[in-house]
Amino acid sequence: MIIIHALFRVKPEQKDQFLSETKPLVAGSQAEEGNISYELYENTQVPNSFIMVEEWKDQNAVDTHNQTEHFVHFGANSKSFFEVPTQVSLFQAEKKN
Repeated sequence: MIIIHALFRVKPEQKDQFLSETKPLVAGSQAEEGNISYELYENTQVPNSFIMVEEWKDQNAVDTHNQTEHFVHFGANSKSFFEVPTQVSLFQAEKKN
């Protein structure tokens, strides 16, 4: 399993637009065959800070996701929303013996 954390720091004046743009991204991603979970959370202590927590079956599912229309659209249209570049971290679950 692959887990992705994408951290977003959104400009205050862009928050509503950011949230509007993430809705089709989240819905489309959750409907993908290799998706286990895909959720957006707002940080309760840092205003306008969000994390997208994604769980994918495997790297192939991530690669497929990165080519979907909803992912490409969000990437192309979201850059102006952010105060700082998005931070993305990938994790892989340890295999159980």
